[in-house]
Parts: sequence; structure tokens; C-alpha cells
Amino acid sequence: MQKIKIYFLKSLKKLKLLPHFNLVFSKKLNRIDVKIPILGEIGLTNMVLKKEWLDLLIEEFALPQSSKTFVDVGANIGQTMLRLKTIYPESDYLGFEPNSTCASYVQKLIKTNRFKNCTIHNAGLSTEIGILQLEKDSDTDSRASVVSNFRPNFFSTKESVLVLDYQSFYLDKEVNFIKIDVEGAEYEVLKGMEKAIKKHRPVITCEVLDAHNASVFDFAQDRATQLCTMLQSWNYNIIRLQTESSTIANYKKIETIKLIQWSQKSLAFNDYLFYPTEMEEEVIKKLKKITV
Repeated sequence: MQKIKIYFLKSLKKLKLLPHFNLVFSKKLNRIDVKIPILGEIGLTNMVLKKEWLDLLIEEFALPQSSKTFVDVGANIGQTMLRLKTIYPESDYLGFEPNSTCASYVQKLIKTNRFKNCTIHNAGLSTEIGILQLEKDSDTDSRASVVSNFRPNFFSTKESVLVLDYQSFYLDKEVNFIKIDVEGAEYEVLKGMEKAIKKHRPVITCEVLDAHNASVFDFAQDRATQLCTMLQSWNYNIIRLQTESSTIANYKKIETIKLIQWSQKSLAFNDYLFYPTEMEEEVIKKLKKITV
């Protein structure tokens, strides 16, 4: 049945009819039925979501705890929220997404599925409240970035977006797990969460991409080095994950992130786990459990 649904959607797209339709399809993720709104072409990628390495981290490190929250920075069209809600349906979810189209879709996703304990803000996170330019190539571009030097002259359009510093609004909210996918803005996001992170000591999974090309290598490496120095000053350790779609193939504790020029092959080494030094034994035990 799932293949028939995908074939139907692909056929509508090929015939250029999909933009005229608002549809809702059901699918299974982590053995749970969810409803996926298809608003024109928005939401299509949620139809092909399947269990992957992030689900394994969520299962081990984001166990629901009374009053503790899962924070999703860079929610896009709700992929991580769907993973969390099909693993731990009662978890408290707090998402941030600067792209107005994506944030609106996530609101629709929450309403359609009647997800409880879900909040999505149409804002990015940074070191202070402000307006930045989100560069992108499409309405829901998952590569979109507010860091213009991250991929210079790469994107075709810009959107003015609101950014907030997390700790001015949620300092006292208990958080046990943070997912960050912000295409080059990792340092600013974490700096704006510093007081909250020091207070609550959550585990963090964060993508830090390799340098887009040789011309921006020094820029990207300097930012990665700054990030590591900051984490170490908070008594956080760093583990580089080797991810392979549905699995974590390996992991390695590192002192600093050393970038190379990005390639499709290097992408498997661009995800990291940041965790409090006092959780070392617990974190390693859980990683051993889920590593192939």
C-alpha cells in the first residue's frame, strides 16, 4: 500500500498536478501509524521517512522524564518530531524553525496527528534577538542557512527571519536532549543556550558539516574549533559518530573537530554527540548498545 501511495504522488508530481492538491496520507514509522499532510509538494519527504540512526539515539538518550523536554533546533518539516512522537508519544517537544513555510507545515502536522505536548516556534536560535537572512533554494530547503559565508553564492533566494537566544525564554525549562541541525550556525545556537545547558546538562546531537569548498575551509574550521573550545569550557565531551542510514557503524571520542572538504562520503562523519563529562560511563554504555 505504501508503494502505491508513493507511486500516486510521484505521478501527480510528474504531471505537474501536485501543487493543486492538499492531501493526507497515513504511514507507519517505528511501527506507529502517523498522518502525513501533503500540501502541494510540501511534506513529500515525510512519506519516505524510515527508521534511522537518529531514532536509536532518541530511544537511548531521550527517554521521557517528568517535566523534561526534547529540544529540536532546525525542525524543518517535522522529521525529528515524527521520530520522537512515534518512539515516545508523551514526550514534551519544543521545536525551533526559522523558515515560515516549514514552521507552518509543522503546525499542520501537529494538528493533523493531535500530537500532545508539542510547541513549534517560527524562529531560529542565535546569541541574541534579531533579524537574519535565511538563504535557501526552495520553500522547504533543508540546507538553508543564516550563515552567508557557509556556502557563498550557493542559494537563489533569501527570507528575513526572526532569531532568539534560547536562554532568555527557556532558561528554567528542564531539557534532557537537544538535536541541532542548523547548517553552519551551531556556535551561535549553543552560545545562546549556554546558561540553560550549564544548568540542565542535556545530551546534544549536532551536525557539523565539513567545509563546502576550499575557499571557505579556514572559515569553517575556525568556527568548528571555537565550538569545541566552548564545549570543553562547559565540561562537555565530544564523540564523532559514523552514521550509515539506519545504523551507527562506529563512534570515536575526539578532542576537537577537524574538517575536510565536504563530499557525499564525508557526510557519514558529520554528526556528533556532545555530553557532560560526568555522564561519560553512561553515554559509552548506551553507544555500545546501539552500535553495529
